[in-house]
Amino acid sequence: MADPPPEKKVRGEKSDEDNIDRLSALPDCVLLHILSSFKTKDAAATSILSRRWRNLFISLPDIHLSISVDNDASDRDRLFSDFIDFSNRVFRQRNNAPIKKIRFFVKHFVERYRLAFESWLLSAAAAISLSSIQELGISVLINETTMPFLISIPPGFLSCKTLVSLSLNLWADWIVPDLVSLPNLKFLNLSGFKLVDEDCFVRFLRGCPSLEELMLHLRPFYDERESGEGIEVEVLDISNPSLKKLILCWHEKVELEFTIIVKSKNFEYLLCFLEGQHKVNIDAPKITSLDIVGRVLEVNIIQDLMSLDTAGVQSDFLYYITTESDLFLRGWHAFKFMSGLQNLKSLSLSEKILKALYFSQRGLPTFRNLIKLELIPFYCHDFPRMCIWKVLSSLFESSPNLEVLIFQEVFKNYFSEDEELDSVFPEALPLTFIEHLKEIEFKNFEGEEHEFKLVEYFLKNAKTLKKMTIAKEPWNSVPECRDRILSFKKCSEDCQIVFKKKMDWIKCPQLRKALNLSV
Repeated sequence: MADPPPEKKVRGEKSDEDNIDRLSALPDCVLLHILSSFKTKDAAATSILSRRWRNLFISLPDIHLSISVDNDASDRDRLFSDFIDFSNRVFRQRNNAPIKKIRFFVKHFVERYRLAFESWLLSAAAAISLSSIQELGISVLINETTMPFLISIPPGFLSCKTLVSLSLNLWADWIVPDLVSLPNLKFLNLSGFKLVDEDCFVRFLRGCPSLEELMLHLRPFYDERESGEGIEVEVLDISNPSLKKLILCWHEKVELEFTIIVKSKNFEYLLCFLEGQHKVNIDAPKITSLDIVGRVLEVNIIQDLMSLDTAGVQSDFLYYITTESDLFLRGWHAFKFMSGLQNLKSLSLSEKILKALYFSQRGLPTFRNLIKLELIPFYCHDFPRMCIWKVLSSLFESSPNLEVLIFQEVFKNYFSEDEELDSVFPEALPLTFIEHLKEIEFKNFEGEEHEFKLVEYFLKNAKTLKKMTIAKEPWNSVPECRDRILSFKKCSEDCQIVFKKKMDWIKCPQLRKALNLSV
């Protein structure tokens, strides 16, 4: 007897197979991988999907907790309390599930949240002691109207054998614990760090014997002299033999004078962004890249920087001058610093230090390896342009192998207050210098007459020029500017003129530098 024909499925009717929750049937490792792309709060919301998903998020190896409560929120206290309760629950209910990464972010923090936050720190410290955590990042941004206050750091919070990366962005006051034991820490970012005494940072570094990269963003340290609580710091010692990269900057100007010691036999990169009456001592024989920005009294190079390739100098050595003898002393400090850079290949130089070099009354040393020079203007009404160009001419003469010259900007009185540029150019830019240049770049071309004359002067006299790059925004709207430049006679027939779009919409200095844009 023949089998009966299969029943036809009625449209709209679901089979048993359609009711199977295939997603929930996946292994835990797959589900956790899916949840790992969510913040912890969003991952927790999946608990309502089914019993299979309930509390699955608690086993995630990466914990990402964040809250930003508006200042005018009527229930902000309740929201923060609920956030801390949830955050503590994430730690308490893990059932020994391993933790690899913790990120904690709070915006609009006020003092009345301190106790709740300290309770979370205790929970985090307990979790850290039981897990092989590798990355920890905590960011607490205080409300603008809140005065700084002290937060207690649990004793074991900075004691972890497995931690590799630590970022603390705490804009409240906190004291470095007596015990810091981070033997495998390689990356450390301290933002809003406040020096309370000379030993606190030394104590921190002492507990990080494997540290390779450090970013230290300092707030002004205690100087409440009227209250008698001020602690004057005379030395900031950043010495660590394993350290390779250091970024050091101030949050705002620090009035007190002190010395910064930077020492490491393995140093490769140093960026100092300083504001104040500071002395910087650099003992890093293997350093390859150096950037000094801001205001300093002096920068001393302890050992010859034989490995130095690139340097950016935008420091003002003439800050806070009180006497004439002080003026010439600062000039001498600037000369000594520049003398320590003789081996570099690429130099980005601000006119701020050129003023100090003018008062050194000494000829510059020879920079035989210097191939690339970028000039960063800093117009000062009370300082003659001829003095700036006297120092630059000396630098040109001291750089016999220079091939690339970059102008970040050329303003109207860049070379001289004299309008007769045809007579100024040969003196400021002698033919013996420019005839060896291979590349010239203008990063901020505005289309002014003095800029056209400078471009024409270079094209007319640079015999070995291979490339001239001119950045302007936008070129398409001013074709007559481009046509005028292309009409100039070129001494080097091989010279290529490149018209580039200026990218001023990128504001971050570090990103602009990474993209090789004007800073």
